[in-house]
Amino acid sequence: MASNGNPALAQIGRALGSLFSTKLDTRQEVLIQALFGLLGGMARADGVVSAEEARYTNGLMDEMQLGTNARKLAAEAFDRGCRRDYDIEGEMLRLLSTYARGSSEIDRIYENLIRLAAADHTIRRGERSFLEKMTLGLGFEPEELDRRLKKVMH
Repeated sequence: MASNGNPALAQIGRALGSLFSTKLDTRQEVLIQALFGLLGGMARADGVVSAEEARYTNGLMDEMQLGTNARKLAAEAFDRGCRRDYDIEGEMLRLLSTYARGSSEIDRIYENLIRLAAADHTIRRGERSFLEKMTLGLGFEPEELDRRLKKVMH
């Protein structure tokens, strides 16, 4: 399970999941595609998608209670994010054209990227670099990354 018993993460998963209990609208599709695409990019950032990262991602899909179509969309987005030619900047721009910096959706995506990076209890150089890019791109202050990593890693 993605939350690993963490009540805060379970709450994030439920909050996101409550959005997807019915047919997806365009905003929900953008959110799923961006969330899981960026998670795929994060998982690939250190060169290999670990078993812990795969478990985290599948657990998040479960916690979000994604229906069949939404789960398929999420899996396709994750696979796309794992490819070398994945357009991270384009995905961020599409996301930010739908959800404002500072919105709860952006915060949840950012939190899940950090938790995925920490899933194997090690932040590698490529993961750190990816997170730094996401921190600035999603509108967070640079020190926010260290604050959240400290919280997740301890």
